[in-house]
Amino acid sequence: MKDSRNSILEGLYKEHSQSLKGYVYRFLRSENEAEELVQETFLRYHNAKNQEDIKSPKAFLYRIAHNLAIKALRRRKIVRFENSLDGEHMEVKCAEPLADQRLNSKQEFKLFCDAVWKLPPRCRQVFILRVIKRHSYKEIAQKLEISVSTAEKHVLKGMRDCQHYIKLHQKNPASVPTEKRDGRKKVIGITRLKYK
Repeated sequence: MKDSRNSILEGLYKEHSQSLKGYVYRFLRSENEAEELVQETFLRYHNAKNQEDIKSPKAFLYRIAHNLAIKALRRRKIVRFENSLDGEHMEVKCAEPLADQRLNSKQEFKLFCDAVWKLPPRCRQVFILRVIKRHSYKEIAQKLEISVSTAEKHVLKGMRDCQHYIKLHQKNPASVPTEKRDGRKKVIGITRLKYK
């Protein structure tokens, strides 16, 4: 069942990804943002419950992409508004996040790093170049001597696998790997994500 869902998703990706990028680009006017948003669209489609009830996958994909594009535009307006405020006339009570927020962020980041590290080597390499280092698919394809389509598939697989890993380990935090250094437990960190 999982394989058939993945093959359906790959077929939909081949058929609609380019037209979705064009559609989203009209909203955002940014090729990189459009590519990211299309990846998120397919990820959300993949995670949709009752996919067999979706009568028109194309329409569903476009609806997801449309909603994400509108959300991104709203976020831009909020950021633009916040950046236009004069900071001198504002009273800031505390710029530091609360301790539990910092802890949560560190735990989530660590879980993400672990998820990326668990990806197959080539997938991890492409995923890091795209998601962390923000290279375009074309740059990745040239650098690694693979096709743009292959790079896109690796990123999609990476997103899917990372999301699955994170969900699995958020339910069972005791299963998050640690390594010992100098006799102390230390959480595996982002240093492993460096790409040479």
